[in-house]
Amino acid sequence: MASLSMRIALAGGKSTNILSMNIAHIYHALSCPTPPAHLARAGSPFATASALALLIQIENVPLLALSYSASDLQTRFPSHEVPLCAQKFFKLELTRYQAWRRTLFDLFLLETGSFADQDLIAGLERIVRLQFKRHTNELYALRHALPPTVEIKDLTPSSALQIDRHLDGPLRQSYRAALGLLDRLQDAPLAAGSRHFLPAEIIGRLPPPTGHLYHAPLPPKLDAVYSVAPSRVRAAVPFLYRLSLIAEILSPDLDPSFNDFAEKCLSLWNVDPQEHGFQKPSQVALQAYIRRIGLHAGADYALPTPVQATVPQAWTDLRNLMRQRGFQKMIQRTFGVSAHAIRTGISPAKMTPEWIQETLQVLPRQERNAFRSGIFVLDELIQHKEFPQDVLPREVSGLTRMREPRRT
Repeated sequence: MASLSMRIALAGGKSTNILSMNIAHIYHALSCPTPPAHLARAGSPFATASALALLIQIENVPLLALSYSASDLQTRFPSHEVPLCAQKFFKLELTRYQAWRRTLFDLFLLETGSFADQDLIAGLERIVRLQFKRHTNELYALRHALPPTVEIKDLTPSSALQIDRHLDGPLRQSYRAALGLLDRLQDAPLAAGSRHFLPAEIIGRLPPPTGHLYHAPLPPKLDAVYSVAPSRVRAAVPFLYRLSLIAEILSPDLDPSFNDFAEKCLSLWNVDPQEHGFQKPSQVALQAYIRRIGLHAGADYALPTPVQATVPQAWTDLRNLMRQRGFQKMIQRTFGVSAHAIRTGISPAKMTPEWIQETLQVLPRQERNAFRSGIFVLDELIQHKEFPQDVLPREVSGLTRMREPRRT
């Protein structure tokens, strides 16, 4: 027999916990000519009243004495087995017992505004079923998708996307569906008492794995503009941002304004997307993208002049020569230099040690290493006498590689 403190209300109708379900109150309400509407989600008045009548028989105590807290229900009526106290009525028929138990736990949620389930996901699934009249187990995908150190309430749009990148197939689909349910629960009346179990913000729809935003999520300032921009601008921004990261014109830890972003993208004017493994868009389409965001950025934006355009072409020609002569693995590093050289109208052949030093002094710390790495590529090419020297600086940079001190 369960202890009286678990099953029987204390004097004055008070329970040992703040939230409790008064069985007598609910039973009489369900027996009225006009049963309370908020309990209807648990079933018809006859069905729910019958479930409570069976509870009275199981406990074998007066109706007026029955009151349960969440922990009382969890302890007295577990989900995975028929407890000894109920075996007289259900024997060992777990399915019948669980159907009855579901009604009991549904009534607790509808009456108190909080679920009694010890398992968080089971409790949230109960809210989904009762709130949206939807029988689903999509939230259970979170058991397999979330890392052991991540709780549901810790999820953010950024962390949700990071987790998604490690999933595939049916689990990814179920995980995304679960995130959609979590977002819907944010405004669900039945979830009001469980809001502290949910993420602090809306996760939103994750981008498709084939999209540019999946691989290069926009930083806050760009995302704010992107979210309200015209469709033509929205079509251009994700690819330009991703290409800017690949070409090391921007680094992932920067949060540029839209105007700064548009100015940086000028350095991509003569870049061929195919050089970076993209079959689409074409170089012509890329330039159209740059025009779009430039016009959206403001009147002070200007497209590259014909003279300026020859400088990006010189860098493109250099990379084509590198590819033809077996230096393709070093091409990526040159973008760390060209991103800054193009802005100042410097082709590879016009670079000088003085310009290199001046540029290093003004570069942000996060861009300096990429710039130095690209300079060392040019120095190596100068040392290869068979490489066409007319497309390279006339002399080496004078930079020295920074080496870690030897361990003793």
